[in-house]
Amino acid sequence: MSVREGLDFHLLSMKPKFIANARVAAGAGIFAALAIGIAVIGPMAAEARQHRDHALIEEAPEPRPINYDKLTQEAVALLQQYVRINTTNPPGDELDAAKMLKEKFLADGIPATVWEPAPGRGIVAARLRGTGRHTRALVLLSHMDVVPANPKEWQVPPFSAQIRDGEIWGRGTLDDKGPGVIELMAMLAIKRAGILLNRDVIFLATGDEEEGGKIGAGWMVDHEADVFGDAQYLLNEGGGILSRPNGRKYYGVSLSEKTPLWLRLTATGEAGHAAVPPDNTAVTRLIAALDRVAAYRAPIRVVIPVRDYFRAIAQLDGGPPEFTNLATALRDDDFARKFVTVPRQNALVRDTFTPTVLAGSQKTNIIPASAYAEIDGRLLPGDNPQKVIANLRKVIADDSIKIDVLLNFPAESSPRKSDLMTAIGDLAATENEVVVPMMIAGFTDSHYFREKGLDAYGFIPIEATPAEERGVHGLNERVSVKQLGAAVRRMVTLLRLMGTRQ
Repeated sequence: MSVREGLDFHLLSMKPKFIANARVAAGAGIFAALAIGIAVIGPMAAEARQHRDHALIEEAPEPRPINYDKLTQEAVALLQQYVRINTTNPPGDELDAAKMLKEKFLADGIPATVWEPAPGRGIVAARLRGTGRHTRALVLLSHMDVVPANPKEWQVPPFSAQIRDGEIWGRGTLDDKGPGVIELMAMLAIKRAGILLNRDVIFLATGDEEEGGKIGAGWMVDHEADVFGDAQYLLNEGGGILSRPNGRKYYGVSLSEKTPLWLRLTATGEAGHAAVPPDNTAVTRLIAALDRVAAYRAPIRVVIPVRDYFRAIAQLDGGPPEFTNLATALRDDDFARKFVTVPRQNALVRDTFTPTVLAGSQKTNIIPASAYAEIDGRLLPGDNPQKVIANLRKVIADDSIKIDVLLNFPAESSPRKSDLMTAIGDLAATENEVVVPMMIAGFTDSHYFREKGLDAYGFIPIEATPAEERGVHGLNERVSVKQLGAAVRRMVTLLRLMGTRQ
């Protein structure tokens, strides 16, 4: 069972409910006030409706100006507080972070709710009401958990959130607490300025993304899907404002992702003393299997988002001409050989299988009865995992090797044309940049929502340097204070653009 704290998230649904939290009641907005008024007035409702054009409806005042310098300072302070809550996964422990984000929303009168899907794990959602009754909502998604960070390898303590040389240092500043702060602060800015959007905006921060999201976004879509039941679009990590070597910038938006096929290979054999080894052991069988997997190269295939990405890159870079029709160019053996020597390019055009975990005996002089390895497989959209596994069995060529699936889910994509993509294009045009569709080689929680019919896109309007990008899942992760503030401003603009579309 989930644990809900604070205001029930369905407070501002079409069914009126009384507000128990006085602090939220004071600032929940005109829609909550009207809902309560209808519930209280009862018989007077009909009369009120007769006179609503003259008595209840007033022209909204002009939005108040937004002080972006002050907003940036607030965003920095919030991100520092957020980073200092250690949500390393495993174990995650996102509950305190979820409560902190909930309180930030409640302080500005935006209804928010926390769930605890498992002990210590957290999910938080908040909803900024718009004026439209028939315009589908937009979800702003982020995750609160982070990957481990070894303090001995960092220049600063990874959960200190120190500011050095104009950058906030700390695990999660880019993946994914920084983007969460950008989304949250943009919603607060719109609420404070009195900007009326014609659609609701839903903030959703989940846990467990770094371990597959089963007790984060996966739990949410299985247990609380009504929270986003009126939504059509979702923004998540997976893209941003990127730069080419020639200095040209572009808005990279991921429409699709490779899907994981994580496997465990287990070999068995007779246990014994290492001083008198048999010809084959569990370890040697496993090594032979891994050697064949490592040497295997899956067939090359160019999916549509990858085709479009390289075509756009050719235009930005002025070549090479092969990028304008990549599928045809890759039929040339010489070009293909050169192309796949770049790891990222190789990962975009074929399935990959990377051994990452090895385990056997606990002592040097003991031959174990079993040994196993884990493989991080990543499949292109459209590939059948069962057929892939069957092919790997042929590659391994040892029927005694057991193959277990650790993680897999269907690959889903979002359309190239939509209102949200148009709004991102309009945002890019304000800076004379272009939108480039992409497929990312990794995966995010977006697939959970694509499977539910939402059009999900990977894009956070922040620009990071190559050194900052290397900090994601790496050492010395950090984000520029200036770019954090610029991203909040862009997100406000994007929400306003979406808030005027039908």
